[in-house]
Amino acid sequence: MARDTFFLRGQVTCAADQNRDVAEIDLGAFVNLGTTKPQVLRIHSIQVAWTDEQGLVPSIDAAAAVGDAKSAFSSVALTTKATPLANPAIPMLNDDETVFSAALVGSNLNNDVDQGIMTASTDLAPQHLVNGYLIGVDTLYLYGIADNAWAETLQISICMECSTEAVSKDSAIGLALSQA
Repeated sequence: MARDTFFLRGQVTCAADQNRDVAEIDLGAFVNLGTTKPQVLRIHSIQVAWTDEQGLVPSIDAAAAVGDAKSAFSSVALTTKATPLANPAIPMLNDDETVFSAALVGSNLNNDVDQGIMTASTDLAPQHLVNGYLIGVDTLYLYGIADNAWAETLQISICMECSTEAVSKDSAIGLALSQA
């Protein structure tokens, strides 16, 4: 049976200053646990993009000399609660509240500001799980960090494929175990 899904999006703006930034994603219209017909959100997949403020590939500062490399790093995490971690730490896989995490690394081999060579990795994403990720909170927190080797502010955007479902005994147990 095909499931009706929809898309939710979020974006966090990260200055190239090695500080953690956060954006909240309101789920109040989709998650309702305080009624006679409780409902939760299931995230089936998350896609992520790192861009500059115009939606283009971000640039990395110039290398010191031709043949040298200037490397830049950015990380993103989506969580079910605000993190108590000190800045600039970002939630990791061993944190119960982490739903998604990924990183981008770029290297510029030119002695001029350039987009360089980029590689991204996803550590955890709902599409890697058998049934996605069940969410029973009203707000998600999108954390991002960009180090100071970027030549500009980064926009980290996510697109989540989601569905809603009634809370069953099994889903209630799953929520309790995964979002302790």
